[in-house]
Amino acid sequence: MRLVIFLPILCCQLSKSAFAFNDNSLKVLLFWAVDNATRTQETVMRNVAYARRMGGRQCCDVILAHYEGSPNDWDKNWYASEVTSSLQKPGYKFRFLQEAYREDQWTQKYEFVWALDSDIDFTDVNLVELFQLARSSGSLIIGPTFAGDQAWKTYATDLMVDDAVESRKALIRSDNLVDRQKINVLGKPDPRCMMRHTDFVEMTAPLLSSMVLSLILKDCVDCIHDRAEWGLDRVWCEMASEKFSVSACTLLDATPVRHLDWQTAKVTADFKDAERKVKERYTKYWAQVRNIDCMLAHKQRRVTIDTHGNIKEDD
Repeated sequence: MRLVIFLPILCCQLSKSAFAFNDNSLKVLLFWAVDNATRTQETVMRNVAYARRMGGRQCCDVILAHYEGSPNDWDKNWYASEVTSSLQKPGYKFRFLQEAYREDQWTQKYEFVWALDSDIDFTDVNLVELFQLARSSGSLIIGPTFAGDQAWKTYATDLMVDDAVESRKALIRSDNLVDRQKINVLGKPDPRCMMRHTDFVEMTAPLLSSMVLSLILKDCVDCIHDRAEWGLDRVWCEMASEKFSVSACTLLDATPVRHLDWQTAKVTADFKDAERKVKERYTKYWAQVRNIDCMLAHKQRRVTIDTHGNIKEDD
């Protein structure tokens, strides 16, 4: 069991950060990769308006990375008022984020970068609570769990199918249905927990501390590929845990966001090839896709979770 160390710098920012009850200093950067579909524009605009209502007008900067279409496809008045900057070219979210990243500027300006897929809706979430939980986790890569209409399965059902054959193997994202279900199950809200330390947070909507950006966007060489971005989220938790001597990844159960699951991503052979290359280069950091512990919702103390999803409470 890794020793969990809470980062003082995160705690100390509480009184001067966006989505606190005080005057804001550090901001949150809301970063989306977007197409020009009407539903994308409506969802992003609704999320931005909600964030400003919850955190104040100055809570956030917004960067839109247009992989399809251009800023001209959006409402010009809204864009001029709400969008800090933009990119326009073919590609994927984390390649865009890598290109947009400005180390000194972002570290001084932002507490978190929220790297969002366009089919995430957080307008039903108490963002003040979400950010308070994120800070209190002591982690650097925080994943909101996903509410929605996905056909989630329980640990028990999943392991009954899989226990005899695959349960001890490292999981990779693949066409294997059981593998995909295990990743999905980890991201489902666990009503027993407020939050969970984990070794895996996927790339759909991670909240990234500005402290960890240099590691994952610069130091993790060849973790982000031009034509695909699978693999980074399989190594970033263990890599950051080693560098910062913390349990670097947390899932937030108390504040799930809605994943509309539009399934617009076109997965090609390049994705699997990118993940294979990341695994070969960074084998020691490869995630098992597991819970480490749980902050109990009813007692607000941490307990361990075994491989079958059972909570182990100390006497």
